[in-house]
Amino acid sequence: MLVRRIDDPDLDAVLALNQGALEGVGPLTMERLEEILGYAEQAVVAQDADGALGGFALTLPPGTAYDSINYRWFCDELDDFSYVDRAVVAPGFRRRGIATMLYNVLEERARARELMALEVYVEPRNDASLAFHGSRGYAEVGRLDQADGKKAAMMTKQVG
Repeated sequence: MLVRRIDDPDLDAVLALNQGALEGVGPLTMERLEEILGYAEQAVVAQDADGALGGFALTLPPGTAYDSINYRWFCDELDDFSYVDRAVVAPGFRRRGIATMLYNVLEERARARELMALEVYVEPRNDASLAFHGSRGYAEVGRLDQADGKKAAMMTKQVG
């Protein structure tokens, strides 16, 4: 499995992966995906030897015009961070270490920043994501009510 930068030919597959994982990430259109990529500090995919995408992840630096309430919360609370906007692993690739590979790359490349920041839904509870992030050293630093009635645990990890 190779982790590499997202390229234009990947966009349809990245959008499909996102839309297949709406229990853990917000919905996207192609225009919204391209907008977020314009803000991104890191935008990576995990690709297998046959060229299939097993997952993707996006991070944003502080200070962009991105209008996500979760991102804005971190901008208000923290000075220096790399925000994991979304990380998705394709269903057929789960339990193979893809998320670990993606996060290893994200965290290593974010070492110039103080923190990695992200949110995980706690209402409804996303136990798999909470366990994964907890095992990597992410700790809850707050909670944020979402417009759709969900609640997110705001989490950070020291990387710098």
